[in-house]
Amino acid sequence: MGLSLYVENQVHEQRYVGAEASSSLERLVAASDRERHHLVSRIDSYGDTMINLIQLPQLTAELDEIASRKPELRVDVQALGALIEEATRARGYLWISGD
Repeated sequence: MGLSLYVENQVHEQRYVGAEASSSLERLVAASDRERHHLVSRIDSYGDTMINLIQLPQLTAELDEIASRKPELRVDVQALGALIEEATRARGYLWISGD
């Protein structure tokens, strides 16, 4: 899939969060269901996806729901949770770049 994950602040300063977090996101996208996980399941593998400040709480809820169904992904959810908190504090967003 090849997703790259960034945290951006409100003035568009971008920070790449690393391959491990990007891999966590890829596992969570693969485990998502289009009926239950409207944000996660629609992350574009080949284009760019932005999850804004208003959408971040919904993303958190969807990730928690995935972890409740697949406990082996809890570590991935926790890693992304820290990035969601960082983006929220920065009044920014998550930027996801596909291949």
